Amino acid sequence: PWNFPVAIALGGIAAVLAAGNTVIIKPASVAALTAYELCKCFWDAGISKSILQFTPCPGALAGEHLISNKDVDFVILTGGEDTAISMLNSRPNLFLTAETGGKDATIVTNMSDREQAVKNVCQSAFGNSGQKCSATSLLVLEEEVYNDVNFKKALVDAASSMNVGSVWNFKNRIGTLANSVFGNLKKAIEQLEGNEEWALKPSFAENNEYMLKPAIKWGVEEGNFIHKNELFGPVLAVMKAKNLELAVDIVNSTGYGLTSGIESLDEREVSYWKENLKAGNLYVNRGTTGAIVLRQPFGGMGKSAIGAGRKVGIHNYITQFVDFK
Repeated sequence: PWNFPVAIALGGIAAVLAAGNTVIIKPASVAALTAYELCKCFWDAGISKSILQFTPCPGALAGEHLISNKDVDFVILTGGEDTAISMLNSRPNLFLTAETGGKDATIVTNMSDREQAVKNVCQSAFGNSGQKCSATSLLVLEEEVYNDVNFKKALVDAASSMNVGSVWNFKNRIGTLANSVFGNLKKAIEQLEGNEEWALKPSFAENNEYMLKPAIKWGVEEGNFIHKNELFGPVLAVMKAKNLELAVDIVNSTGYGLTSGIESLDEREVSYWKENLKAGNLYVNRGTTGAIVLRQPFGGMGKSAIGAGRKVGIHNYITQFVDFK
């Protein structure tokens, strides 16, 4: 994928080769050069070009000639759930492991350290321009926090202070988007539903369509477009919940389950949340991104994982590429 064009591709290639298989890598179009340089490292180390084959092509061609090909035993996908489902529709007996994104949320309860919550939410939502599949896209506030004008002001101030621009200017915290704004992200920044309003309006740095500044949409209601859909950009949806139980229901109702966070200093709240929140990676009083290999195996459930759902970043990942006897 284009957002982790070395790390994710490297993990898949290395695991499949280590299990004794050949590999065809079909990179996202904007990540083709990165994937090529990665393949050259393996080739230079002695892996044959027939064992690791570099195949840059449009997705439609890959679907026609690779996914449907019976000589392909297994497919690893990082992408959208629509792509994964279309693969299974074209070949129902396909062995597929797909990490398909998320609508990741952080819940902030009345019992939280609110300053810490602001810091963690902003880094999780706007770091890397929100282009991580683990990025916080939904912020669910318990009623008292939602109505706290100081919390709202601190959140807006922190987000607006994150400078956007060239990575060569070291005062900038956020660089460019990988693609200009389109699709769900474009719809989210151009439309307001129901009682939604902008706490921080979307705008572009230097009038550059690749440099979207952090934006915060306040007053999002259950079932709204931005509640249910992944955006992959620096836009945060803020919702209100009467209590923790309803907050958990709001998060689970998205159908996704990749990462999720809670900000609470009450162990009883944290225990309830861990038992009832449906997501693969759970973070308590910290950001929702940056899973560490061998410490926090990464993967989700629901619409965030199609296929076996085997987590990456742990030894057990390799076993799905082996026939046991």
